[in-house]
Amino acid sequence: MRLQLLSKVVGRLCRRPARGVSVCAMACCGALICLTGCGHHQTSSGVHASGEAASLPQVNSMNWANPILGEVQEALPQAQASVPFRLTAIPSLPSPRRIFVTPGRSRSMTVVVLQYMTAQGLVNEYEELPELTQSQFHHMIRYWVALNGKPGTKGTSTAVTVDGKYAALVTTDASGSTSDIRWVEAGVEYKIRGPSLTERYCVLMADRLASAVTLAH
Repeated sequence: MRLQLLSKVVGRLCRRPARGVSVCAMACCGALICLTGCGHHQTSSGVHASGEAASLPQVNSMNWANPILGEVQEALPQAQASVPFRLTAIPSLPSPRRIFVTPGRSRSMTVVVLQYMTAQGLVNEYEELPELTQSQFHHMIRYWVALNGKPGTKGTSTAVTVDGKYAALVTTDASGSTSDIRWVEAGVEYKIRGPSLTERYCVLMADRLASAVTLAH
């Protein structure tokens, strides 16, 4: 039953390869642990057919400057017109210096990235409609946390709670130099990433964003 659910979850994510940054690898599996994702003979649970967990690529393979190869938007209202949910910037950070939208997609398939420059360096905030139910998302978190320390797994996954309410997954690369966080709230999946973010800073920004989303609704 567990493998059947994982097959269903990842299968749903992989059917739309152009949504986000390698949706099969990132939206499901935890970006810093399984960016090798689609097309590398993995099973639908994100594990290689040999039984080894997906390996972590070098961080410099990530296009941090434009992670979704998106179109630059003039301002938040322009990006807002591209999605069916309300966009929310991270409070206490400077206004986004750039805003990206995945090109050529329907509103329900569009991913928006708000990009900031902070004391922790570059920060990318992703917003999109989730492809997992809450139950499936919680199962995904448990699955990736259980892979910690397993042969072939590089990096770590940590289950945390955002704003005291929302289950979230933090992934940290093998060197410990960068972490990201993702969670689902108010019908939107949020993700915060950056080349030099610490786990603590990820959770801090996620708490602030989650509180702002709650107030907006």
